[in-house]
Amino acid sequence: MSRLTQPEPATAHRDVCLAAWVSANTDRDLGGVDLPRPIVLWSGAGDTEVAPGRHDLAELGALARQPAPVALGLDVWCRSTGVVSAGSWPALTAAELLDREAELERSIKGFLHTMFALGVRCPDLLAWITAATRVVRPLVPLPDVARSSHDRDVPGLVEADISRGPAQIIELVVHETAHLHLRAAQAEAHLVDPDHTGTYPSPLRPEPRPLIGLVLAYHALAYICAALEEAAHAGLIDQAIKQRSVDDLAGRRDDARTVIDGASNHLTDTGRAFIARTHDVADHAIA
Repeated sequence: MSRLTQPEPATAHRDVCLAAWVSANTDRDLGGVDLPRPIVLWSGAGDTEVAPGRHDLAELGALARQPAPVALGLDVWCRSTGVVSAGSWPALTAAELLDREAELERSIKGFLHTMFALGVRCPDLLAWITAATRVVRPLVPLPDVARSSHDRDVPGLVEADISRGPAQIIELVVHETAHLHLRAAQAEAHLVDPDHTGTYPSPLRPEPRPLIGLVLAYHALAYICAALEEAAHAGLIDQAIKQRSVDDLAGRRDDARTVIDGASNHLTDTGRAFIARTHDVADHAIA
């Protein structure tokens, strides 16, 4: 819950949402709260308007605990955190939203269909995704670019353009999920010697990057290629679309792998084990 890691802006609504989230995850009686006006409480199942008056937090916790219709909750209006992200749908004006309403509806339907199909046909892939990502916040599509991002201070939440079909949805969600898995590994131990300051050519950026940046890129590329291969094999995405993406990404993945292997003496023991697991994923995609 972002109110724990992003205390600003401090609003009563965000405090109530945090209290409801805490109640959803404990058996303790946390008492109640008085609402002077209606609030909208987000859950994976969607938004619920809560009327003014006295409410037990157990009641609000039960609303917050409602599961999403698919494995990943969809937070269109930024209500899971109470902070409107730049590039998100609620950042548009009312007129812009009205003009693009049909586009948003199509993208939501496409996302839900893709996540449902992943659960049926690629359950191991979906289990890996949901081990790190629980909520997806849609970004407004921009011409000729597919965007995604994550905030290391809000674990479990990624932002992505979900408008471009199953292959792009899978690529972007897997990309950011891979970063969240790496952040979790970093929270346990350094992957790269903290005293190492060298920089290396990057497969994704024109400027040299620190070694951890190469690890971040390689890990994401390995999982993206493996996920697209698996989704194509399961019939979720067209083989030709998959091949166009993998042909480009696999070359970048292999370039990063070569650089990391050459600099492996600067990895920690934890980092070498992390890279070995990533090599296994890359080799599986190649096979």
